[in-house]
Amino acid sequence: MFKKKVTALDISTDNITTIIAEDCKVEGSIECKEFIRIDGQALGDINSLSGLVIGQNGNIKGDIRTKELIVYGKIEGDIYVDNLSLKNSGTIIGNMLVKSFQVENGASYKGTVSMEQNSSSISNEDVS
Repeated sequence: MFKKKVTALDISTDNITTIIAEDCKVEGSIECKEFIRIDGQALGDINSLSGLVIGQNGNIKGDIRTKELIVYGKIEGDIYVDNLSLKNSGTIIGNMLVKSFQVENGASYKGTVSMEQNSSSISNEDVS
């Protein structure tokens, strides 16, 4: 089989422990220690110690705190992450506090972007 080169912001399917499918809608806060992928709707804040992937049809309305965030879909809310990758199909409406930020052509965001190198966007206390 073919092996894909893994980069810092490339979360493989092997690392994703939770998937919210395209036809699912979740209301309320989500807290987890591992990677999560959302292809459906999530209405509420999301805290993940590891990372989060928003699929192309994923739609989040709430604040996000995590280390790695890859956005193919839409987020409406504030984002506190170490590494953010906004893909060409992605949209963010909200303020972002990040350590690193990658934006592909075609992506859109509305809000302020603040970059801080010294503080972690999420702490171990945020997720039980």
